[in-house]
Amino acid sequence: MISCYFLTCFYSLYYLEINLISNFGESMVNSNIFRNIARQIISTCLKVKRGDMVTINSWHHMMNLAEELALISYQVGAIPIITYMSDRIWYEIMNELDQQTLSQTPKHLLKMVEGETICINIHGPEDPLSTRKLKSDNLKAIRKAYQPIIDKERDLRVKVADIYLGKVTKKRAKIYGLDYDWWFQMILNSLMVDYNEIKTLGYRIAEIISRGKRLEIIAEDTYLTADIGDRPIYIDDGVIDEKDIKDGRTTTMLPTGKLEFAPIEISVEGSVKFDLPILALGKKINALSWEIRRGKLVKFNAEENLDIFKSIYESMTGDKSMIGRIIIGLNPGIEPDGVFDSLIQGAVSIGIGYNMDIGGKNKGNSYYFGTLSKPTINIDGETIISNGKMFLCSILNDLKKY
Repeated sequence: MISCYFLTCFYSLYYLEINLISNFGESMVNSNIFRNIARQIISTCLKVKRGDMVTINSWHHMMNLAEELALISYQVGAIPIITYMSDRIWYEIMNELDQQTLSQTPKHLLKMVEGETICINIHGPEDPLSTRKLKSDNLKAIRKAYQPIIDKERDLRVKVADIYLGKVTKKRAKIYGLDYDWWFQMILNSLMVDYNEIKTLGYRIAEIISRGKRLEIIAEDTYLTADIGDRPIYIDDGVIDEKDIKDGRTTTMLPTGKLEFAPIEISVEGSVKFDLPILALGKKINALSWEIRRGKLVKFNAEENLDIFKSIYESMTGDKSMIGRIIIGLNPGIEPDGVFDSLIQGAVSIGIGYNMDIGGKNKGNSYYFGTLSKPTINIDGETIISNGKMFLCSILNDLKKY
């Protein structure tokens, strides 16, 4: 059975390739590691149980992980199905088919969602080089075709996990100048963290932020202020539990570990210079800087590959120039310059564009963010993060309460 879960998969690839990592197929990882990761996803993160109907969407180079996920699903009494996508199919149809064909919603998949309770998307492709050759109009057609499936999964409260291990490849490491062995091991570590500790830390920080009125972010060449308001604060701890389902938060990404919220958009003032490189479309955007006035991006620059940011920014729609989100990293296993920088514990990311998913007002088709590795964050003058480290003793002491 061939299924192309294009919208969810390529949405992140095209706009947020800074969040991507790739390929078990080229590594010498033994089956025990696959099995442990699969068990973490099935039992801890998604809490799959007897009677669940599990869809596992995989790329060709990740079938070993897909098989382990299926086997463990069977072991807990669930019924899995594996769908398949390859680089060859993806690139050929995206470059050779017409938009009319690609824009058709796959009704057989839409019907299948009615019986689905769990969906696991293992992201690809394996080869990142050809992503720049994809036709933008075909991407739009695919997004249009698969949006009804994503909408239906949300309406039926299907638990969805997006797994980015399919992006950890030697090819991608070479393009971005990363040491593959270090990168691969780091991602494994970030997947096998204690998710309860991430959750507890997130709730404690959220409690402090929710009591505050004014946020201040300070770093080298950065000073930004914003009103917090009374909007919800979301914690992605990698575990979808009953409370998350009740609140309509039925998706997660792995690796994960972050807290995010939408500040009052027009209140944001200042400038920011991201010290961590942003990896996008096969290149590094270095030292991206923004000037913000009344919440709006009025000027931007970069020391290297500014044209990549411009091309992504121009492809965004709606309120793309408005500040939309603040993200605080919570994962102790993530290290700098390893693609998932926004998850680094103590790092802060600032995003523009769409934020209605977290209670904001910005409309659009996507959002875009950069990351500061060593920020200081003050809430009404009280420091909660200092130079990238959790600062308040009360944050750590109060963890025992949860």
